[in-house]
Amino acid sequence: MIKKFFIALLLIMIAAQGTTYAERPEVSADEMGFDLFKGGYVLKGNVRVAMDNHGFRAKVTADEAFVSLTKQRCWADGKVKLDHEGITLGCNRAYIEWATQTAKAKGSVKFTKKSSVAISSDTAIFNWYDKIIDFYGAITFKAEKNLNFAAGVKLDGKTYQHVQYSVAENKILALDKNYNAPAVRIPSIDED
Repeated sequence: MIKKFFIALLLIMIAAQGTTYAERPEVSADEMGFDLFKGGYVLKGNVRVAMDNHGFRAKVTADEAFVSLTKQRCWADGKVKLDHEGITLGCNRAYIEWATQTAKAKGSVKFTKKSSVAISSDTAIFNWYDKIIDFYGAITFKAEKNLNFAAGVKLDGKTYQHVQYSVAENKILALDKNYNAPAVRIPSIDED
């Protein structure tokens, strides 16, 4: 009886995920498991998560990750790398949420867009709907010649506390040397 209940529950979760959300991510790792109670994959070693969220296609690699099918979220830890359409965002920890269309990155954040810009920071938030990334903390910045700047924004050094960058426009929207950065918080897997 209990076994039939869990099988029915799993089938309902899979069916609901397939009809109301983005495509199911492709996952692979050296060690893979499925946590039925949390509704997601537990991945360890050479983790690879490929996702397609209504046109946003990206690949995440990491040492470890948990991918929630029911909550449509991914927590990644250790040598995290997010690749998306010619941009690379690397960090120590990341949290990706399909519903809000955001990726939060913490610890040794390194962002590059080929032939355009390289930015390092403590934390970052990437909104892939707007294609805008906000970098916070101790930021170092390297601009190539073809990078654009919003009106009134000028490069006047190499160190900043906040940088806002539009991926779609290849444009720096803000450069702030003094900035009260918001806390970039990665929730625990058990939080709702």
